Amino acid sequence: MHKSLFVGTLLGVSLLGVGCQESGTPASSTFVPRPVYVNREPAGLTTRLTGFTVDPEAYFINLATCSELYGPVVNGRKQCPLPPLYAEFSPLFQRSTVRNSLVTVLDTVPDFTKQPPAPPAPPPPVMASAAGLWTIEKVPTRPWPKVPPADPATYVPPIYLMLSLGEGALANDAPTPFPLPPVPVGNYVPTAAARPVVTGHSACVGLEAIQVSDKGILEAVAKYLSTEGTAVTVQDLLNPARYAGVTVFWLYRPGFPVFRVPADNTTVTASAGRVFQVEWAPPGALPPPLAPFQSTRGFFIAPTPPGAPAATVSSVGIVAIVHPPLMGPPVPVVYTVKDPTTSTVENRPWKTDPIVLPPTPGVVTFAGLQLADAVPLDQPNIPPPSTCVPGQ
Repeated sequence: MHKSLFVGTLLGVSLLGVGCQESGTPASSTFVPRPVYVNREPAGLTTRLTGFTVDPEAYFINLATCSELYGPVVNGRKQCPLPPLYAEFSPLFQRSTVRNSLVTVLDTVPDFTKQPPAPPAPPPPVMASAAGLWTIEKVPTRPWPKVPPADPATYVPPIYLMLSLGEGALANDAPTPFPLPPVPVGNYVPTAAARPVVTGHSACVGLEAIQVSDKGILEAVAKYLSTEGTAVTVQDLLNPARYAGVTVFWLYRPGFPVFRVPADNTTVTASAGRVFQVEWAPPGALPPPLAPFQSTRGFFIAPTPPGAPAATVSSVGIVAIVHPPLMGPPVPVVYTVKDPTTSTVENRPWKTDPIVLPPTPGVVTFAGLQLADAVPLDQPNIPPPSTCVPGQ
């Protein structure tokens, strides 16, 4: 934003007048020139978005397989010798990127000003590179509102979400220091990343365009629902006549911003929709009673035995919320993270602020959340403006 400081011409005149006075004590002046700030922000500002496409299920499977095949035992668990990072130099990340995918932005509030003219439409989709990198030019600039909403629980801010359109190929052949088996592939479905993109700056970097497969979490949800009497497919979950979409949360342990290790035994509650605790096991490793519930990639929702309480957490921090078909305008849903574990050693219970998202028919909404420690660590966490997150 450009603001110019203008001072009226009277200022120059007054200074000139002082220099032309006779010698002696000048008379005190009651004229105090005040600077006038003129907003010179041009209309039609745009923002440049850059980021990457990634398959979070493939990342997890690569991490879990690496731990099982090559990991030493640390604190009773096998740990992959490769660092669990969402970073361009990480082999685990490289094998989880999606090549040549189509990426665009989803406008959550097409006319948030409620005044003409309406904000310009976002640009058309772009194709990611063979490395999974993409750039979207000239997205309309839209700053975060400065006035707090009257009701934060039902307020939908004027943000964009990154939207993957269900194209691309998983980079299963990316090199690693030691061999890893390929992750089962399928078709990607339209997926919106729940991280809000607030285009209040000239550039936004490091944005995730999430790709969710029809052979992973969604297939597990469809298989579970099919056992209740009516056959359900992944495409049915995206059919607005049957469901208003699916929201998937994957909760990660606290750590560095690119640290991605599942937050064990956590969950999410929702103000609306049906909540499922999702688990994972290597494909084909489940006993016969559970095998029909497992997806091609190993995810499953365990049925509740008669008389037993339903699962209240996920051991890998995955929660899926299925929304019923809309009967009118979408009502924003409030999601709250829950960690029932108290541990001084692990600095738990982990936490994060509630998230408010509207259901989006025909689209899977994915929220990968890195949780915060129970007692905040004494270290600054100030995101740069180019992260384009709320509150900047």
